[in-house]
Amino acid sequence: MPVPALPIELEREIITLAIDCMQQAYSFLFVSRRVHYWIERLLYRKIVLSSESIAISFLSSLYIRSCHCDFARGAVKSLCIEGDVLLSTATEIISLCSGTTNLALWIAPSDFKNETTNPLLQPLDDLPLISLSLSISLIFRYTQLVSLSAFKAFGTVTHLEILNGWVLWNSTLDLEYLHGLTHLCLHIHTRRTKPKLVASLLTLPHLQVVVFRISEDINTVETFLESSSLSDSRIVLASQVPAAWGEFGGGDMSLWKGADQVVDLRRTQGMSFYPENPL
Repeated sequence: MPVPALPIELEREIITLAIDCMQQAYSFLFVSRRVHYWIERLLYRKIVLSSESIAISFLSSLYIRSCHCDFARGAVKSLCIEGDVLLSTATEIISLCSGTTNLALWIAPSDFKNETTNPLLQPLDDLPLISLSLSISLIFRYTQLVSLSAFKAFGTVTHLEILNGWVLWNSTLDLEYLHGLTHLCLHIHTRRTKPKLVASLLTLPHLQVVVFRISEDINTVETFLESSSLSDSRIVLASQVPAAWGEFGGGDMSLWKGADQVVDLRRTQGMSFYPENPL
């Protein structure tokens, strides 16, 4: 008696769930043409580029395709660029992967030369971004703009993390004018952060979660928030260093998922703010 064929959607889901490491995914590429297509989409959906050499290899894997622009735009949805990747390389990658909705840009402005304009701005503006994590030093070079709301790239972002520790020392950089923002992550320091700037952000009704990365003892930070009348159920404290993305880009939204769980728990239990271990 012939074995009935499984629906294609179920077959694809079974194969995807069966893969638990990158090496195994590579081996599945040779099962069949149909499976090759599924696995290739899985491999390219979330990309982590941790060095310049890896970034160059990634570009090479795109350029060997006859329709590399269409493939990169359709396949890559989450992208983490970090380590010693040059800004020029990152710009080229972002330009190709123009369908990216989740971007972590964890690099330094390393190879700006005698530019009159910032080459990163246009590729960023072209992305349909929902989640963005970056050092804003990358975008404020070679531009007269001083407000984040003036950059088109931030217009669609709902989840924003700024890595620079000096934000909230003297300015909010007009974060309050990013009306689509629901989740925000900044650094806080009890001796440098201006309480009135934090208070101005907490008045925003569209902000559902505010994560503060801390380098000080958690009790010190909690005391600072309480003494400044900044206790708020939306505030979640997190460790200073962002968690690295794992294989297949796993953990790309872990910060926000963890923070959502904390805030939801407080709301269901009617708590405004209470001591806890940082994320």
